[in-house]
Amino acid sequence: MDKFIGVVGIEIDYSMMAEQIDSIRLYSNGYAFLSDADGKLFYHPRIDVTKLKENEFPETPQGLVSDSTFFRYEYDGVEKEAAWLPLSNGMRLNVSTPVSEAEGEWQQLFNNILIVAAVALVLSAVFTMFYTKRITKPLKQLTEAAEQVDKGNYDYVLDYDKDDEVGRLTQIFKRLSNNLREHLSDLNNRVFVDALTKVKNKAGFNTASEKLQAELNDPSIRVKFAIAIFDCNDLKNINDRYGHDKGDIYLQTASNAICSVFGHSPVFRIGGDEFAVILRYEDYQNREILSERFEKYKERINAVSENEWDKIDLAVGIAKYDSQKDKSVKDVMRRADAEMYRNKRERHES
Repeated sequence: MDKFIGVVGIEIDYSMMAEQIDSIRLYSNGYAFLSDADGKLFYHPRIDVTKLKENEFPETPQGLVSDSTFFRYEYDGVEKEAAWLPLSNGMRLNVSTPVSEAEGEWQQLFNNILIVAAVALVLSAVFTMFYTKRITKPLKQLTEAAEQVDKGNYDYVLDYDKDDEVGRLTQIFKRLSNNLREHLSDLNNRVFVDALTKVKNKAGFNTASEKLQAELNDPSIRVKFAIAIFDCNDLKNINDRYGHDKGDIYLQTASNAICSVFGHSPVFRIGGDEFAVILRYEDYQNREILSERFEKYKERINAVSENEWDKIDLAVGIAKYDSQKDKSVKDVMRRADAEMYRNKRERHES
């Protein structure tokens, strides 16, 4: 039939109604159908209601006649979830879908959320590892550099130069380290450098002697060196006659002369009027030539100097290390000192 009378007695076009209800689709196997408040079917897309006899209508699901608009029921062994909405003609518009599909979509959504969360967690872990490594590497370099500075070694490499917190910390550490090195260098100069002549002092000579002694104590090292001792004659006389400021000039002139001739060797002021030079390598090989050159250098200075404090008169003694005679650096020092006094006596006698 093309038309039927609704619950309230309104004539309805059956084909138009079927077309509209068939257009309602839920998931893959969901559908809509019409019934009355007692559950009697008026239209079902999968059941031809017009051909059913009164006793052939399927059993009405319990929820279809309840007051609850949402209900579950089972039909042909399939659990379904449905909802109904009252229409103005007294009928109910029902929509039904398998529970597996309704919950499956939520399950799929939940699974997708889990997958996205897992991917995000993995990416976060990778990023954290990368970022942590990016931070820990320069921090490890800073730790190693700090340990080197603590040992007195300032020759370390810090190549991290990014403009971030670690980079700024690295730059600050470099500046602090450089300032510390300069400060220690200045302190070292104050401790080991003679303030008047600017050559190394007695403490510097002792340190150098200790290092040299360590080489002598090592049988694997063949050591060759000599020590020269210089004594400034007439310093007391200049101080007494012209004043200590002139005596200082005399000492400075003497120190400059020694440094000029023995330019490849460390020069030390080891007493008020005494200097020492440790001769090694080239100066050790040329020690006799340098000694003669020093005498000529003194003569040239004295020839052009008018003031007594601008002239220099130094006694010199040189002794080379002899493994048969010397057991220590002090033994060489004593022999050089004895040679210096012998030279001093010869000058007085002449």
